[in-house]
Amino acid sequence: MNNKTRNRPPFLSALCILTFIGSTFGFIGYFIASLFFDKTSELIIKYSSWHSVDAISPIYFTVLMVLSALSLTGAIRIWKFHRDGFFLYSISQIVILFLPVIWIDWNAFSAVNAIFTGVFILGYGWNWKRLR
Repeated sequence: MNNKTRNRPPFLSALCILTFIGSTFGFIGYFIASLFFDKTSELIIKYSSWHSVDAISPIYFTVLMVLSALSLTGAIRIWKFHRDGFFLYSISQIVILFLPVIWIDWNAFSAVNAIFTGVFILGYGWNWKRLR
């Protein structure tokens, strides 16, 4: 069965489209944050409980930008029914989830991000049989 005759379930389409949107915004946001790190630092200090951004650098945002690009690539592969996209997406999202913990500390862990990451990975996994 080729891609033209394969039907994509609406749930899989929705997951992919939401990932396209989220990963694209993530890529652009992290790109801007790394490019304008000084301004980003000011905003972090102004609008968060942080008093210093010594723990992060432009490299931190660049790594997150690359991981967002890999996540997007994984979703594109899943859209095309390729199983390797599931692994690429899942690994990049798990690293995005835990990179702040490793780079900064456990206070940087996001429970909301963990919930969304889990839901999306489970959703893509639920559609595993449709991927080749």
